Amino acid sequence: MEKHLFLRIVDALGNHPKYFQLTHDTTEKRGMAPLTKCTAAMRMLPCGITANCVNEYLKIGVSTTLECMKKFYLAITQVFGNDT
Repeated sequence: MEKHLFLRIVDALGNHPKYFQLTHDTTEKRGMAPLTKCTAAMRMLPCGITANCVNEYLKIGVSTTLECMKKFYLAITQVFGNDT
């Protein structure tokens, strides 16, 4: 995938669904970046790799990776539409 297309997707999701927006907790600790969440989903989709491989690559847990995948699908259909 072209870099500019990937960054356009990350930007669109970072501006729309709340899950993909950058957050901070009460101690001002930064949450997981939209780029990381989108990368987790995009690594699994075209490559068919498992959540464990994403864990080794991005240092996020399996359950978080699977949640990213589910939310990514829902957000993509919400933001860019579902033509099916």
